[in-house]
Amino acid sequence: MLISGERTGHLAQITAVTVLAIGFVVQKDLAARYPPADIVALQCAVAAVLMWATCWALGYLPTRLGEFVPGFAWGFLMPGAVFLFTSAGAARTDGVSVALIWGLLPLVGPVLARLILGERFHWSLPFGAAIAFLGLVVLTLDRRSIGIGDLAGDLLVAAGVLSASFGQIIGRKLNTRGDPWFRMATLQVTGGTVAAALLASLDGAWSLPAPGDTTALFALAYLVAGMTIVNFVGLNLALSRIPVAWAAFYNSLNPAVGTLAAVVLLSALVRPVDLAGLAIIIAGVATPHLIRIVRRRP
Repeated sequence: MLISGERTGHLAQITAVTVLAIGFVVQKDLAARYPPADIVALQCAVAAVLMWATCWALGYLPTRLGEFVPGFAWGFLMPGAVFLFTSAGAARTDGVSVALIWGLLPLVGPVLARLILGERFHWSLPFGAAIAFLGLVVLTLDRRSIGIGDLAGDLLVAAGVLSASFGQIIGRKLNTRGDPWFRMATLQVTGGTVAAALLASLDGAWSLPAPGDTTALFALAYLVAGMTIVNFVGLNLALSRIPVAWAAFYNSLNPAVGTLAAVVLLSALVRPVDLAGLAIIIAGVATPHLIRIVRRRP
């Protein structure tokens, strides 16, 4: 049995990955009508206001500059730099390459955490992540690429993956030094808001959903509540309870959840090979847990 705190960390990260993957599908629908950077800046700004109000109610407001700056700067890296590099790379390379490069996060994160933080991880984690990556490869079989593959674009996407990996390492360090994880999540979202606003301002005039666009407003409500608040609160809670290797590992679920969300929300077609890919991903994520159960048997 997992100890209570560890179990909470695992559930928090699974929840964070789930709402994030669904959010990407919701964002995709909005991005057809509004600039993505504008949407991200708006959803982060609204979420930040709500989270600061909660911090005030809970007595979590920072009282020293040293309590404010680290989390705020972390938000510039993750999600700030992550979004910047990934969106810039996605504009140059094909969608399949983006998916495959991001599929490397569960493999890269544990290695960097071992080198930087000294966190050990069981061999079953990279083994399960490799199985899940195979499932991702199956999901991309015979899919049309969006655009043409480009080395510079691939490198930009890889920079986004590295930013996310280093972001999780920094988040682990910040969330294990005694600060409230909810306040750390609020500071991270605040830094991400400023970074997204700066990026959106480069495009000139802002384009935001009109009050009469109820579909867009419902989608935005989910992006605020689910993709931003629940996601970042869950991530910070998870990083306060479980090592980076586990937090990175659960990102393997992203393509599986995203595919199912696309079927439900966008009426996307599911091929037999997609079902096979989803099964392989789920098997990969389940593998470390099954191995732990077997090892604990007398």
